Amino acid sequence: MKKSVIFDLDGTLLDTSEGILFCYKKAAETVGLEENPVDNKSIVIGGPLSDGFKKLYKIQSEQQLDEVIKIYRGLYKDYGTTLYRPYEHIEDVLKSLKEKGYILAVATLKLEEYAVKMLSSINFDGYFTVIKGWNGGKVCSKSDILESVLSETKTDKSEAVLVGDSEYDRKGAENAEIDFVGVGYGFGYKLEDMNNYSFDILKTPSEIPCIIDNL
Repeated sequence: MKKSVIFDLDGTLLDTSEGILFCYKKAAETVGLEENPVDNKSIVIGGPLSDGFKKLYKIQSEQQLDEVIKIYRGLYKDYGTTLYRPYEHIEDVLKSLKEKGYILAVATLKLEEYAVKMLSSINFDGYFTVIKGWNGGKVCSKSDILESVLSETKTDKSEAVLVGDSEYDRKGAENAEIDFVGVGYGFGYKLEDMNNYSFDILKTPSEIPCIIDNL
């Protein structure tokens, strides 16, 4: 039985696509970047900004990449942190898991200050023992953040599971040596591709408690 359930933020708890894609577009326009042909722009959500800009735009140099990321972060502070919504029924999921005695936490590559602000503004912060995100340092991986959550919640790796919507989440869980549950209602995994994955992808938030109980 699991003790701690760790949630990704973007694409798992919150639909943050409007704010994130707005800031990507405005930052790229400011620098004058040319777009790459990308069918699903939302796939960059939840991953490192450096990866996202390289996927969406033609980056000419590391200096240009640093510049556009800096502009994005300035925009996100003003716009991205207000343009989002919780997924339908996700609060019911948090209430159910909390009532069952699970320790709930958040692990996100978003700046921790913003993650706390966004969850607090919709009164979700009270469900979580720990909300961990990027601390502003140069290097930060999903597994680093997960390790920090495990340490603060005093949870053994065998007792924890990460719920997330992308390969960034799955690989982070793998590197941190904890179990992973994928969801297909977010940005990374798509329900129409479910047969291509070697693990289960949940269709709706409402399915999360049942699968957690049976891990």
